[in-house]
Amino acid sequence: MTLYNSDGFLVENQLHRYAIGSHLGELTYNADGSLDIFIQHEYPGKEKKSNWLPAPIGSFNLLLRVYWPKMSVLNGEWNPPMVIRED
Repeated sequence: MTLYNSDGFLVENQLHRYAIGSHLGELTYNADGSLDIFIQHEYPGKEKKSNWLPAPIGSFNLLLRVYWPKMSVLNGEWNPPMVIRED
């Protein structure tokens, strides 16, 4: 997943991280095998840093690329999880 600002450009950030995915580094999975990705402007803390995709203060766009998708993706049986806003 890649994050872009509202003008379609990558967002400068302190980690120099513009995308997040299993091919880009170590992610921390939950005990049940699920994965939480933290898309936010504020630093989420050391425990969540590996799963943090820094976002700008304002609006942004997320783009999810699926390479070599399985048939379940192609026929609509699988959809990516929703982004959930937590305040």
